[in-house]
Amino acid sequence: MTASALASVICIMVMLLPAYYAAAAAAPAPAPAAYSHDAYRACKQKAADRILCGPSAFTFYLHNTVYNPTVDNKDYFNSVYGLPPNVTWPNPYSFGTTSTFEDPLTEGPANTSQQIGVAQGLWQLNSKVGYTLFHIFTANITDGDYKGTISILGQIREVDPVRYLTVVGGTGDFLGARGLATNRLVTIDHTAPATWTLSFDLDLYY
Repeated sequence: MTASALASVICIMVMLLPAYYAAAAAAPAPAPAAYSHDAYRACKQKAADRILCGPSAFTFYLHNTVYNPTVDNKDYFNSVYGLPPNVTWPNPYSFGTTSTFEDPLTEGPANTSQQIGVAQGLWQLNSKVGYTLFHIFTANITDGDYKGTISILGQIREVDPVRYLTVVGGTGDFLGARGLATNRLVTIDHTAPATWTLSFDLDLYY
């Protein structure tokens, strides 16, 4: 190919490129691949038929016992604190303190109630002007009429008698669940090693 012919080809390509990119931009994006999870499809079919995928209301009680080396309760604890915050000034509300927990969940408020699963997650004291805890955890429900996981996050202010967290997802019988988790303090004992019980009343949507 002569130099003049090559120059002509390049000129034609330069002129055609804008039209090519304009057509590509106008073309519709390819449809996403269908999700193949059988349980998901079954749940969506129930939704189309106006049948709930799981319960619309669900309640459980969370029981926490903190590990405290002063009483050495290594045989009966289910939460531990992380390293203290690296501050050198007064920190009256323990801002930055984190706790990891694996708490039993029961169907009733008593410790002796039927256990239906465990809650695994963490909370952090995230306010410098009051006791405010940011919670994020998964409730693993393994016994009872419904089984699966429920993912919950949100903020708890200790001074509030009623607190509201968000249900952001679920699996199993709770697949795709979202909604509101209403939280209340049932009991608390500050005596070492410190224990408390929280209730969670869930309003769920699928």
